Amino acid sequence: MAKHLIVVDQLKDWHPELPEAAVIGVDDYLSDPRYLQMRQVQVINLCRSYRYQSAGYYCSLLAEARGHRVLPAVNTLLDLSARAIYSLQMEDLEAAVEKTLRRLDRSESESFTLDIFFGECIHRQLRSLARQLFETFPCPLLQVAFRYQGGWQIAAIRPLALNRLDPEQVETLAAAFTRYQSRRWRSPRVRAASRYDLAILHNPDDPLPPSDARALKQFVKAGKKLGVEVDLITRRDYARLAEYDALFIRDTTRINHYTFRFAKKADSEGMVVIDDPVSIMRCTNKVYLAELLQANRLPTPLTRILHKRDEKRVAQIVEH
Repeated sequence: MAKHLIVVDQLKDWHPELPEAAVIGVDDYLSDPRYLQMRQVQVINLCRSYRYQSAGYYCSLLAEARGHRVLPAVNTLLDLSARAIYSLQMEDLEAAVEKTLRRLDRSESESFTLDIFFGECIHRQLRSLARQLFETFPCPLLQVAFRYQGGWQIAAIRPLALNRLDPEQVETLAAAFTRYQSRRWRSPRVRAASRYDLAILHNPDDPLPPSDARALKQFVKAGKKLGVEVDLITRRDYARLAEYDALFIRDTTRINHYTFRFAKKADSEGMVVIDDPVSIMRCTNKVYLAELLQANRLPTPLTRILHKRDEKRVAQIVEH
């Protein structure tokens, strides 16, 4: 069985009441070459923040570059980054939420939160729902807010910070983590998809597009030969994206950009999509690419990954 490696912002975040485990600081994981060379590792990222380009974000990103299994994966971090994104994943959960919560007494409150630790919660009647939420958003510490508006709905989903847990939450986490360690790691389920109608997302106003008008015409022509109907779409066609079986993005992709929202939407619909959301995240991040090339021993120009505290080292590196 692969070794679990707990990564935290500060070692004191791993509470004394929690089970004994291999716990390291995130700075060590990111910069110590020993961890680049490790194999058969399952990284559990419990950093205080997973926001884009934070240390927690880079922990999951570089774990994937090193071939380490990691929880949460970067795809999960991106899913949880905004309601507009994670709401795409909730369609399958809506029926389960309503079925599980409709028996709750609303005289006390029409809203509540549920803490989920490695897929477990303290409320027996909600355990199946907690497990389903964890499988949809595989994040070790989750808090889900529910509210009643003509029916029970998920109002918000966010990661919990390890260093902010109260004693009762720490006790629940300890039991859940002990059970989690004994389970075999399972990869998330992948939806099957088929291709009949292809949408090509492009920006006709881009002065330097990935594919010019002539190339796009060749794509359409090739599609006809293969029996694939090809439509050229723009950002204005987001609402009808689900009409297609596949999406080919021929626009310059970025995180925090409409191309990424198109990719996430297509992926959530079970469509074939190029570039897929994870590939967009990886290809636009030079830190990930540098780590991946090094992990696979591919020759590259001299590369150094620096932190804010490394300002004094910059001059030394330039001199050499």
